[in-house]
Amino acid sequence: MNIRAHLPKTADAVVVGGGIIGCSTAYYLALAGLDVVVCEKGWVGCEQSSRNWGLIRKQGRHPAEIPLIIRSLELWHELEARISRDIGFRVNGTLYLSETEKRHEANRKWLEHARAFDLDTTMLGREELRTVAPGIQNQTWDALFTPSDASADPHLAMQALAELVVEEGGQILEQCAVRGIDIEAGKVGGVITEHGCIRTSSVICAGGAWTGYFCRQLGIRLPQLKVVSSVMLSRPTDYALKPALWSQGMGLRRRPDGSYIVAPAGNADCPVTPDFLRFAKSYLPTYRESKEMVKPRFTRRFFTELSWPTTSSPERRSPFEYERVLDPQPNRALLGKAHRQLGAIFPELANIRISRIWAGMIDVMPDELPVIDEYHSLPGLVISTGFSGHGFGIGPGAGQATADLVLGKTDSSSLISGLRLDRLG
Repeated sequence: MNIRAHLPKTADAVVVGGGIIGCSTAYYLALAGLDVVVCEKGWVGCEQSSRNWGLIRKQGRHPAEIPLIIRSLELWHELEARISRDIGFRVNGTLYLSETEKRHEANRKWLEHARAFDLDTTMLGREELRTVAPGIQNQTWDALFTPSDASADPHLAMQALAELVVEEGGQILEQCAVRGIDIEAGKVGGVITEHGCIRTSSVICAGGAWTGYFCRQLGIRLPQLKVVSSVMLSRPTDYALKPALWSQGMGLRRRPDGSYIVAPAGNADCPVTPDFLRFAKSYLPTYRESKEMVKPRFTRRFFTELSWPTTSSPERRSPFEYERVLDPQPNRALLGKAHRQLGAIFPELANIRISRIWAGMIDVMPDELPVIDEYHSLPGLVISTGFSGHGFGIGPGAGQATADLVLGKTDSSSLISGLRLDRLG
């Protein structure tokens, strides 16, 4: 498609980024009657939005996120009812194993949050655990269980959501990178894309792992880093585990076709980049708590990002065009370790065959909570990013809350009160 020929001259709102957050935001803006355009430098859901586990969970969430995920799960049910084809949406529950005394205490502590929000979370004893997870072995502690949690197929859900945006009158432009924002009289006046300018008074930055760099060109300090999460997919098997499961070092979710998504839960690589050094002080407290799970890795990415220009130029190709899709290499060592742990916990899956492996780049914040907020120093700019691996499940709720900010509505204010930008200093 000739993007330049289809580029609108004006729009009520432009969303930068065609992932789960960007498309959800565009959907709720279109439902409200706005003329909305999504600009995606690659393809819809081409990065982490289609590479994640597909979990839609309340369990384990930070208390600041729980009101938003409760709303999001309601919206997932509404979306699933409206979409005319299967997106793999299932209510299957989430199970967190207590494999050590430390994890046992952490699960017990989180259960107090669940009770405060009237969730259906319970602690399962060993006998109850065997009923929910038949054939499970080597478990001496209890487990945390939320039966109302759900999951969906990320790729199918992303495509269906994009179609809903278009059905409601929105426009999605793929292969259309946004190089910067045109500022007029101190306010948003439009976006500058690689194919031309779109006049608009509202811009929503939902660029995932790219948002930090996009904001820095506007003089906005957003302490965001990237973390590489590795995932593998098994071949279908007859063993059926209904709930998604999380243990120390391994997590899995059964898909409708009988295959399993398996990943090294809580273990990831953090590429050392200029931002890694720039924001090291902000992340030090978090790193001290998670240094056994997140490993810094020095790669060529440091020099790639070091070469990026500090300011945008309408006439110059941007890094968003040089690298349309972030496609990191999976960590085979971590995946191998997760595979072995899978066999130790579920002997029936010990010899399960792996059909595919991949990795995604997760956008993280120092407190592992997203930012959903207006940037008041530049009226018309809204930032929705830093979902720290929680974005898929919380996507519809986050999109609706982001849309409410654009619309000037206060319906979602209480849901995002702990997710403001100013908490980061």
